[in-house]
Amino acid sequence: MWPLNCAFVLLIFMICGCAAKEYKIFCQYDLGSYYYKNASKFYSWNVDLRLCTHLVYGTGVGVNGETGVLKITDKYLLLENDMLNVAHRLKRENVKKVMFTIGGWLEESSDFSRMAADSRKRDRFFTSLIEFMYEWRFDGVQIDWRYPTQRGGKPEDRRNFILLLEELKIVCQEHQFVLMVAVLGRTDRRTLEYYDIPKLVKHVHYINLMHHDNRDPYEMRLGYNAPLSGENSVVDSVKLWKKLGKAPAKLILNIPLFVRSYIMDNHQNTVGSPCKGPGLKTPLTREPGFMTYGEWCGFASSWTQKFDEQAQVPYAYKGDHWISYENARSIWAKMHLLKSHSLGGAMAWTIDSDDFYGKCGETHSLGRVILAALGDITILAPEPSTTESMGLCPKNGFFRQMWDCQLYYECLNGERIDYECLPGYYFDEARIECMPKEQVKCDQNFVTWRPGMPLYNFENMPVNLKIVE
Repeated sequence: MWPLNCAFVLLIFMICGCAAKEYKIFCQYDLGSYYYKNASKFYSWNVDLRLCTHLVYGTGVGVNGETGVLKITDKYLLLENDMLNVAHRLKRENVKKVMFTIGGWLEESSDFSRMAADSRKRDRFFTSLIEFMYEWRFDGVQIDWRYPTQRGGKPEDRRNFILLLEELKIVCQEHQFVLMVAVLGRTDRRTLEYYDIPKLVKHVHYINLMHHDNRDPYEMRLGYNAPLSGENSVVDSVKLWKKLGKAPAKLILNIPLFVRSYIMDNHQNTVGSPCKGPGLKTPLTREPGFMTYGEWCGFASSWTQKFDEQAQVPYAYKGDHWISYENARSIWAKMHLLKSHSLGGAMAWTIDSDDFYGKCGETHSLGRVILAALGDITILAPEPSTTESMGLCPKNGFFRQMWDCQLYYECLNGERIDYECLPGYYFDEARIECMPKEQVKCDQNFVTWRPGMPLYNFENMPVNLKIVE
């Protein structure tokens, strides 16, 4: 029997509601990462569902501005590669919902504008949306209109967006679907003209509060993705949306996991300095001004790395390139802000930009920080490998065959998948990609056999045998 004082403490704990708040962790999965090269290419099996309460599909779905009907804009990715079918297979016990995104930077703002302005088109949109949700077994939708009144939109978009959301929420609640909206959370006058914040918050379940902008590298000055102080700070954004929306639990703080790059002008490396534009395309992501954290961290040691104590964000530079990114320290600062304002949770944007192979530490290292702050980090405790004694896959990762540098394999949770580089290329374990063989140090430990030499049998057959004709 417990002592009386222990029972009393437990009773007070229960009455006060001292149990930890249940935060939501949304994981955005940008399907466009399928087009990245080699080590940055992200597959569905790279998703670690333990890091998420909600998985959000992104890229490839938009709106037909003429009819209002939902349309698949990347049929190769979503249909021919069966990415839509994969979504419901990813759902596990700890992931409460699997959602998809309509819109994004690659979709036309003018298409949303025309659909939202016409009641008949809105009705067609709702009908096609519900059909899509049931066909592919999604639990919710994120509307990512970039941006009302902008990029071919009209001034009346601000009003029509609210009308669209008001009607859409009724439809979603009838079918028990989650409705989330991605918004640009900046507090400059131009951005605030996009949204009627009080009404917008009222008519959705969650707000994905973004602070990065795809136009940043083209603004011709160095800028942080999501600083906690200074112009368009995350702190000012959270306070404004909380004050006007009056529903902090609906606000989901977006954490940009990608790296934004710029070309410095005259090597001026302080934030706000003029620049020459976005950084050069990298061999893996091949997008100007952009790379994944997993791509950059592998060679981060050769960069000069700094941390802005006021903005609570890191930055780095090398040669004429300057980058803004997130690390464990900056994410912890944002998680403290999130908790202090009683927000609903965080959005990892996007999980395919993380170090998902663990080249620079633990797998999904940035996502782990979010989970450690908001969830139960113990669910990531490693399970004993069932193949370790056989030496096939002692740990997760990519490894080169010790006797043939053109061959490599992936170990994932004890399972092994074999790959082969193109002729003239060897696998570089440090870069986790195939490189021209003259750039890779390779000690190939073959046992060669040619016709006419003594034959091997099953008892003395070398594992590293190479037949030379």
